Amino acid sequence: MSQIGLIRFAIFVLVFAGFALLERRYPARRWRTAMQSRWLSHATLGGLSLIIPTIILRLVPILAAAGAARWAEGAQFGLLHWLSLPSLIAIPLAILLLDLAIYGQHRAMHRWPLLWRFHAVHHHDHDLDVTTALRFHPGEILLSTFYKAGAAALLGAPLIAVVIHETLLSTMAIFNHANIALPPRAERLILPILVTPTMHVRHHSIVRGEHDANYGNMLSIWDRLLGSYCPEPAFAGPLAIGLAETQTRNVTGLRWLIKRPFR
Repeated sequence: MSQIGLIRFAIFVLVFAGFALLERRYPARRWRTAMQSRWLSHATLGGLSLIIPTIILRLVPILAAAGAARWAEGAQFGLLHWLSLPSLIAIPLAILLLDLAIYGQHRAMHRWPLLWRFHAVHHHDHDLDVTTALRFHPGEILLSTFYKAGAAALLGAPLIAVVIHETLLSTMAIFNHANIALPPRAERLILPILVTPTMHVRHHSIVRGEHDANYGNMLSIWDRLLGSYCPEPAFAGPLAIGLAETQTRNVTGLRWLIKRPFR
């Protein structure tokens, strides 16, 4: 693992541990499933989703976002290279546009049946906490890796922008899946800019109109601008999380998680 990769991994572990402690101390909801089975299966799935793309990207580095950014820089390929923007503009603009690309990818995952088969593994979870940020099928992670590489190349994103965005992406995934409720004042200050746990939990609602909304991962502005923002739950009472077809079965077994897209 490269030095940059080690730094990103260390940040991920620290943020994960911090929010895991916070949600045990200040949980927003009670857990429906046993914590031991959740941590074991989600951590194993997260490990597989890290190892499989890593092996492929070792063989073909250009298929990673960072590799694509290096290639685009050498070839002077991509929108930002063609515009010849100064770094002070190109870097934040690239981060902004990469986040928009991730919003588009997430929305496509919900709209296209083949992609939804893989992404639904994430949504079958009956709870929402930091471990849900690990609960992605390796097939989805692989597709996402190639997509981000294509986006980085087409944008001509600077390498530093890709590294910053990838770090923010994983950090925000932990934050907005955490089983915590921000103080109301903090929520009012943060929500107009960033996706909060309160906003994202609606995306995991059992109600179809809510889980097909709030697609943002980092910035909340995309949902507001593109008409996919769900401000309040459509029903009163406790929020039901997951998908209707699997509410009465165990959805944390590793074998079930791996096989689910192919059923």
